[in-house]
Amino acid sequence: MAGVVRLQVVANGVGVVVVGIFVRLLFVVGTDRHQNELNLAVFSIYFGANLLVALPMNVMLLHRAMNWVREEVAPTPRQRLLVMWLPGIESLAAGVSWIGAAVLFGVLNVDATRTSIAVALAGMVTCTVLYLLLEGHFRPVFALALVDADLPEGRRDVLPRLMLAWLLGSGVPFGAIGLAPLVSNQRLDSGRLAWLALLGVVGGGVVMGAAAMSVARPLNRVRLALRQVEQGDLDVHVPVDDLGELGRLAEGVNDLVAGLREREELRDMFGRQVGQAALAAVGTGGAADDFGNDGERRTVTVLFVDLKGYTTYSEGHTPEQVVALLNRFFRVVVAVVNREGGWINKFEGDAAMCLFGAPQDDPDHAARALRAAVALPRELARVDDMLPAGIGVATGEVLAGFVGTPERFEYTVIGDVVNLASRFCELAKEQRSGALATADTVLDAGEPEEWTSAGRIRIRGRSQRAQAFTLVTPRFRRG
Repeated sequence: MAGVVRLQVVANGVGVVVVGIFVRLLFVVGTDRHQNELNLAVFSIYFGANLLVALPMNVMLLHRAMNWVREEVAPTPRQRLLVMWLPGIESLAAGVSWIGAAVLFGVLNVDATRTSIAVALAGMVTCTVLYLLLEGHFRPVFALALVDADLPEGRRDVLPRLMLAWLLGSGVPFGAIGLAPLVSNQRLDSGRLAWLALLGVVGGGVVMGAAAMSVARPLNRVRLALRQVEQGDLDVHVPVDDLGELGRLAEGVNDLVAGLREREELRDMFGRQVGQAALAAVGTGGAADDFGNDGERRTVTVLFVDLKGYTTYSEGHTPEQVVALLNRFFRVVVAVVNREGGWINKFEGDAAMCLFGAPQDDPDHAARALRAAVALPRELARVDDMLPAGIGVATGEVLAGFVGTPERFEYTVIGDVVNLASRFCELAKEQRSGALATADTVLDAGEPEEWTSAGRIRIRGRSQRAQAFTLVTPRFRRG
């Protein structure tokens, strides 16, 4: 309330001072002392009475319009509409007072026409300044009122704002100059005309600058918000404090950021499900471009890890306990595989299929897979209430690409080496070390010292035995 009263005082003061200067330059001011004293007395009484009437009305109007702010609740549609119309209502009330003043002082003074025009010009300036000041003053309240509100489609605020600035900065000065010959017998000399032109240029520039700033300020907020979005900050929110074009622009930016934020959340969720490597392939257009093609042949290393005794454990525990076990297990697997630059291609019940060398090329895929196979038993042994696991590692050529239909597909690898790694994983559960790797994998990795020959082992479904390597270190005990 105090802020609104201060702005009204400032607006009235500016109107009186500015138009007083124009009147002084345009008209010859009377020197009747008695008339000047009468005008001053009437002026004081009239505006004092206006203040006594307007102050309670302002308090009641602001209380009705702003009560929801103090109560920290959402405004009703009626309260929202009243808040948005406050600058116009206050300016209209001031305009009524100035019209009354123009009539009153025209009656009191001998030169009624000149006096009424001077007061009317003062009122026009005052109401215009008051509207612009109040509109800026209520911006934070507008932003609160317009939260989750639908903006009107046909509302235009930029043009009326600029027209008000033109009225204050150019319309009133040039109107006064045009009316001067009609209400005064005195001709404007070159000196007064030069001062009027200077005041018109300076005043018009100041007013138009203020109007331009009222438009540029929300545009700058939008520009800074878009720059933050460009830099990856999706927590940006532009306050919507305007019913017109600027408000819809801010609302559009907020909708854009909300859409981007939702897309990133879905992207993050999808990445957690399929893995960041597959997400990168999809993001570069790989899914759309490669789907339906024959895929890409490449040499990779496949690592299978599977819990031992999972079926028996599931029979004796609740579903919640089984899920908790799987989460602990997969948490270790994901951490170890990610650390070595691998990719979890899929979870299969209590097993995980991990790839090294796909979808991104990695010449060191065999060594990385073996390091992961060495770390997994050690990391799993540190987890409480964890079953032992079998680990199988195999290296070979596969066909890597997208499998499925255009409606649902996944990136995976197809080849005999996948089956071989799965078979090694099953056989590894019977090994003391819990891990088996093919000879090709160990040779490609440079024969790490942690791995030793386990001889030739029979593989289910195969006619020939396969050369296998196992870990030198024994299976870790749980603390």
